[in-house]
Formats: sequence, structure tokens, C-alpha cells
Amino acid sequence: MNITGVRDAAGAVAAGAQTPAGVQTLTALAFLIAWQLIGMTGSILSELFPPITEIIKSLWHYLTTPILIPHLYASLYEVLGGLLVGSLFGIPLGILFGSRRSFMQVMEPIILYLAVVPKIIVFPVFILFLGIGTHSKLAVAAIAAFFPIALLTITGMREVRPVFLDVARILGASTLKIATRIYLPAIAGYVFTGLRIGLGAAVTGALLAETKIARAGLGFMIVEYYGQFRMADMYALLLFIFILAALANWGMKALFSLLLPLPRSSENVAAFI
Repeated sequence: MNITGVRDAAGAVAAGAQTPAGVQTLTALAFLIAWQLIGMTGSILSELFPPITEIIKSLWHYLTTPILIPHLYASLYEVLGGLLVGSLFGIPLGILFGSRRSFMQVMEPIILYLAVVPKIIVFPVFILFLGIGTHSKLAVAAIAAFFPIALLTITGMREVRPVFLDVARILGASTLKIATRIYLPAIAGYVFTGLRIGLGAAVTGALLAETKIARAGLGFMIVEYYGQFRMADMYALLLFIFILAALANWGMKALFSLLLPLPRSSENVAAFI
């Protein structure tokens, strides 16, 4: 490669490093290198931050052995079950509260106030009624997922323009057509976003509940390893959870991009009726 080719390649690398993806990649590499160097120092910090190589080795061990299966099953049951229950309550109630201004004025502030309350504080109540098994963690995940789903559904209902409804009624559209052709396309994007945020809230709620009182689950294992000062194993589980959450978020985003209706304008609203 001649000098011109080398300069062009260096320029391309420099240009790529200035993009958001390039900055993110360089930041992640710098963070990993710094962590690895700290882990190799042999100081007290290396006990808290073991080398990346040990964490990857521990993660590989979990991925190639069945030790995680029962704990993964418990956590998935709690998270997915909580997301489902939160959706079954959050979407219909969001539609109900958002469809009537009187309901919205009364219920939206209440939901907003309750949404900021840490859901873990009601965990003892769920333990009292549901026991210390997976069902109490599922309940925490459900109530954590409910609020973003309900609030974003309410927001979607508020975005429906009255002119769309007026045109639909003038054209003689039935209640079912108004619901499926006007409201559903308008709130679909908000509901999908609520589900994605609700998934994150469900993961946080379930795993946090597992760290308190549990017999199984990924959060339970993290606390156990922390108590035994098995830091590499603890970080490996945290990395495993991060990877699972990222894959789930990416999958939901890809699915919703396929299902999400195309945006419409007020000029062609009659075509939907």
C-alpha cells in the first residue's frame, strides 16, 4: 500500500472514530482496557474488579453448563409474567382513562404520583399474600411494568385529533371502525414504546425483589455470589443479564418496527374509513 492509500485509510479510521458509533466503541474499549489493567495490578481494587478475562471465563462456564437454567427460568417467568399482567391492566385502563377527559383529569395525576414510588416497598405486602416464591416477584414486576404502559397509552389516546373522529362520524363509521381505524393506529406506537419501557421496569422490579427474599433467580444468585465475594461470577451474571436485556429490547424494537402502522396525515383520514 502506497503513502496515499495509508493516508486515506487513516482518514477513514479517523472519520469513523468521530461518528456516534465510533465514539461509543472507543469509550467501551477504553473502559474495558482500564478495567483489565486494574484487575491485573494485584491491589485491593483487583479484588473488587477482577480481570475481564476472568469474568468472560466465568460467563462462558455459565453458558456451557446447566447451572443457570433453573434460575433463568424463574427470572424469565417473573419478568415475562409481570410484563403480561402489567399489559393486561395497563393498556385497557390507559385507553379508558385517555378516552374520557374527566377520567384523565382525575386518574392521570394519581398514576403519575404512584409511578415514581419505588415498587419494592410493596414487596412485603405481596409476600404476605403470595409467599416468598416466584409469584410475589411476578407481582412486583407487574406493578413496575403497569405504570409506563398505562401512561404511554394515555398519552397516545390524547394524541388522537378530534378532527379525525369528526370526519369518521360524518362518514358514518361505526364504533368498531373508529376504534380500529382511528384509535388503534394512533396509540400503537405509544403502546409499543410502553411495552419496551415496561420490560425494563419488569426486569428491574423482579431482580430487585429476588435480592431480598428468594429461593431462585438471577438476582438471588447475584446476592449469593456477592455474599461469598465471588466477584468474577457476580459480574458475569450482571453481564449475562445485560446481554439478555439488550437482545430482548432489540427484538422488540425490530418486531414493533414491522407492526407499527405508517404515519398518516389529516388529508387522507377518509381513506382509513
